Amino acid sequence: MYRPNPQDRVAIFIDGENIHYSAKHLNMRLDYLKMCQELAGPRRLVRAYFYTAVAGQSEGKIDFINFLKLNGFRVVTKELRAFPDQESVPRGYRGNLDLELAIDVFEMMPHLDTVVICTGDGDLAPLVEAVGRQGCHVEVCGLREMTSTELIAAADVYTDLAALKDKIALQREAPKNGVTATVDYNSIDY
Repeated sequence: MYRPNPQDRVAIFIDGENIHYSAKHLNMRLDYLKMCQELAGPRRLVRAYFYTAVAGQSEGKIDFINFLKLNGFRVVTKELRAFPDQESVPRGYRGNLDLELAIDVFEMMPHLDTVVICTGDGDLAPLVEAVGRQGCHVEVCGLREMTSTELIAAADVYTDLAALKDKIALQREAPKNGVTATVDYNSIDY
């Protein structure tokens, strides 16, 4: 049985689109720094990754990406691509970063005790199972009503984003003990 230890090394991998829409569903402006601190707990946070698709030069999104980078996140982006009409798939844009996330997890795994994946995407359930088979403790964080049952079942620990809402919501006012630069994450169009 796994017991968290302050010496444990943890990395957090955030599916930006999924978590962004989960926060919007909760009517919350999410503070990604607080979320990482909460999920890491007393353990050593080795690295935090953030995966997001980008379309053109959205100034708000670029500011947000730069904010994350300045605060220690490894940001992985992919340009949105248009897909033509098909019978089973409506015309639209996609920027799927599941493969990039999986590669990063496997590259980091030898240096970690715990992998935390923030998503509700059931496509990542096989990744969670494979990481567990390699002996790494795997945690998943997502909004319950937007998280695949298979993904939850594959994880060693599941955390419902709604349960963390009060701890990870972005403050509306600057703290009294200093000035903090903030970016309105939820005003960014994904």
